[in-house]
Amino acid sequence: MAGGIFVVLGGAFAVAARGYGLGSWDEMGAGMFPFVLGLALVGFGVAVAVPVLRGGGEQTPGLSRLPWRAIVCVSAAVVSFAYLLPSVGLIPATATTVFVTCLASPATSLVKAVLGTAGITVACYVIFVVALQLRLPLFGS
Repeated sequence: MAGGIFVVLGGAFAVAARGYGLGSWDEMGAGMFPFVLGLALVGFGVAVAVPVLRGGGEQTPGLSRLPWRAIVCVSAAVVSFAYLLPSVGLIPATATTVFVTCLASPATSLVKAVLGTAGITVACYVIFVVALQLRLPLFGS
């Protein structure tokens, strides 16, 4: 199933990238990089799917059911970052996103989640604001 998803997504990106103009290998257009990445994703998807279709794939232990908690938490984290960044700023949006993502694993304790949130939030500040000098609102808009 994962191989099929990779093939479909990679193919869609490759087809969409052609609309941006590929250019040539000497003078690449805007669509060349996403086109090549889309084709690479298709190749990866085929490489994942072929052994399973031949009957040589193996079931990963512990994946007999979908990890709904992880799916919901990671999806909520991505959506929350997109909505929070413009209104509350980089620091609260990043902290919320990391903390919600930490909740995806039942093995993560509250202390680990708080420490991870603090560490990644500080790292994002240092990388994006200090090192790259991006002008992002830190708190509020």
